[in-house]
Amino acid sequence: MTNKLKALLALFYLFTSPILAQNTLDGQAKIVPEEEVNRQSMFIDAERERVLGHYEKAVDYYKKFLNENSDNAAAWYGLARSFEALKDNISAMDAAAKAAAKDPENQWFRIFQADLFEKVGQAKDAAGIYLELTKKFPQDGAFLERLAYLSVLAGDPKGGLKALDQLEKLSGVSERTADQKHIIYLGLGDYKKAAAELEKLANTYPKHLEYRHRVAQLYESVGDNAAARKVYEDILRRNPDDEIAKIAVLEKSGSDLAVLTTLKPYFKDPKLSLDGKVKEMMPWLEKLRKGGMAPEAVQALLDLGVLVEIAHPNDAKAWSLSGDLHYLSNRLPEALARYRTCIKLSPTVFSVWENALSILAEQRNYDDMLVMAEKAMDDFPNQAAAYYYYGLAAIEKGKPDDALVQLEQATIMTGKNTLLYLSIVDQIGLAHLRKKDPAAARARYEHALTRGGDKHPGILEHLGDALYQMGERDNATEYWQKAAKIASTPALEQKISSGKL
Repeated sequence: MTNKLKALLALFYLFTSPILAQNTLDGQAKIVPEEEVNRQSMFIDAERERVLGHYEKAVDYYKKFLNENSDNAAAWYGLARSFEALKDNISAMDAAAKAAAKDPENQWFRIFQADLFEKVGQAKDAAGIYLELTKKFPQDGAFLERLAYLSVLAGDPKGGLKALDQLEKLSGVSERTADQKHIIYLGLGDYKKAAAELEKLANTYPKHLEYRHRVAQLYESVGDNAAARKVYEDILRRNPDDEIAKIAVLEKSGSDLAVLTTLKPYFKDPKLSLDGKVKEMMPWLEKLRKGGMAPEAVQALLDLGVLVEIAHPNDAKAWSLSGDLHYLSNRLPEALARYRTCIKLSPTVFSVWENALSILAEQRNYDDMLVMAEKAMDDFPNQAAAYYYYGLAAIEKGKPDDALVQLEQATIMTGKNTLLYLSIVDQIGLAHLRKKDPAAARARYEHALTRGGDKHPGILEHLGDALYQMGERDNATEYWQKAAKIASTPALEQKISSGKL
């Protein structure tokens, strides 16, 4: 029996049993008048149509019923639910307000009214309803939690904190309330109170050391390394074998090389957590990205990457980390080999594919790029960069028509990534140029100028190429010069000096 049928039978029983049976009033059997039977029947019809999903019919029945029974809160509520299902939120809100006014003690009517307010963006009004509910039902923690959420949504974080404080008094400190309060404090810029909330959670559940790790991580995220170290030391007092804390409290003073050399015994130990090692490397990866590290320190980082590979040979994260270290150190062949291993072990992280494809592009290895990009499109059909690299490789392999199909599809996936969009358009134009259709290339490039293409050196240079092929040599040189001002290359300078492709 379906849920809808069960609901209908329940309604039928509820409303028909007093109609079909005799009622006893003042000790005498009474027959329910036909008018009352018709009235209840109309309400049953409305409820039946709503349960069946026939919302327009339900609205008609509810309206007919309410014409003569305007004080019936349940009917106003059913009408509101039907209007909501029809996405007529204004009418739903009006009917819900009438249901709540007719029966102010019914919490479900008020909850539904609050849901409608939230749906239409009136979070403050929704919070107001839950504030009333928390006063009527002070022992209901769910109402306090909703009040906290809606208060923050309405731009009243202090109101949210007040509700969560009440919730903690009611049901004690929990991970959920501590999480919510620490997030609110972070939003207010008060990281000390945010940390205090997590510390309170950690002290309430002292055996759950993951809570203390979160406190340490919060301190690290705001640059308070001294406070973070104290927390890690506390963790080690409670658990001397904690792997992440062991690495975190290492003495990290002196030169980069000295610090990295200190880490080697820990990185070669397979019993220590790979996640802890990855976490330790994150600031070093950023330092590599910025450049300027001494060559011996860079080599020490690469050595740590190799130690991680040896300690965790079957974990894709180890090869990804080592690949990133080599990639940012401009050791591209070594990075590519590690990315390939990572993909074999776990092909689920697109950033690894993207880095590998970018290396193949720099190496001009279009054969391998075409194969890898096609596989990336299959595995990540919503990643525009995979289509971009396929298009680039297909053009260079003499397949401009194949490239255009994938590149055009990629343009609708780029979202707000303007640079990727322009790079894809650049390749679309190149495909048209390879097809000896400079007019089509020119049209795409000129349209792209209005979307930031006037600052993209590839688009400016290749628009110049299209103009040259169309016989507009002076205009071509003008765009080549514009491109050179942004990013000059020997090939571009040759075009400018010779005035030809």
